[in-house]
Amino acid sequence: MPAFGKRRAFGQHFLRDPGIIRIIAQTAVEEASKNDCRGLLEIGPGKGAITYPLLELLDQQSWKTPHIERFTLAERDIKFVNDWHDRIDARKAETATPYEVKIQSGDFLELADEKWLTGTPLAVVSNLPYSAGTAILTRLAGHTKDIPVMVLMFQAEVAFRLRAESGTKAWGSLSIWIQNLWDVTQLCSVPPEAFTPPPDVDSEVVVLKRRTTPRVEVPNDAESQQLWESLLKACFAHRRKMLRSGLSAHPQFIQALQKAPIDPTLRAEALSWTQWAQFFSAVQSLR
Repeated sequence: MPAFGKRRAFGQHFLRDPGIIRIIAQTAVEEASKNDCRGLLEIGPGKGAITYPLLELLDQQSWKTPHIERFTLAERDIKFVNDWHDRIDARKAETATPYEVKIQSGDFLELADEKWLTGTPLAVVSNLPYSAGTAILTRLAGHTKDIPVMVLMFQAEVAFRLRAESGTKAWGSLSIWIQNLWDVTQLCSVPPEAFTPPPDVDSEVVVLKRRTTPRVEVPNDAESQQLWESLLKACFAHRRKMLRSGLSAHPQFIQALQKAPIDPTLRAEALSWTQWAQFFSAVQSLR
């Protein structure tokens, strides 16, 4: 068996606390059922700490209608991929279930959509690697049409930013971008001793539920999406400065600020959702 050093190269810390594992698995399956999901995706199943409880719960739920029809595991560590192929084959030989379990090999950030975006509506669950958690979330969060709910673990600092409230220290461009599309709530805190090996930081599990309508309407084309992201990043690049000072290198945003109109002496963290909508609308009108 490979040493922990190799596994940790993938940014993995293996969850071992049975209470936290149970909360994550139960919440994922319950939320999938509430949202009539046909697919369940786990990113980075590793040794199966969360996967096996999920399988047990899916076996119990499978007689219900509707139910999960496909459980997809996305794993980049080839050692674990091979193990899961063997486990899935053994499971097929022993137990007949109305849902399919499938393993997809590769870095999730590089997997083609058709490899994992199956059995929609799709629920997602994962103990995300710290090194790629935000990047993976960003990819998932854009699929609001197909993903109604996600149960994800992050480094606590990232989780605080995802569910931050306006005006707080953690509130920033990531908070706004996510909360425009998703409602984010804390599920549970996870201390370092819940993992092997223990990380140097605390973790937190959050539940993200798709909003019926965005708080700020952003057209679903690449140019508009990029413009929205650029606006948020520019506004928070100098978060302690007034907008008129922080945006001095972006004349188009200054012009939109005046057109909105929004008080240029405000800081980005002070803007309400209505003001963000007005600001972005003005930016679009100046394209």
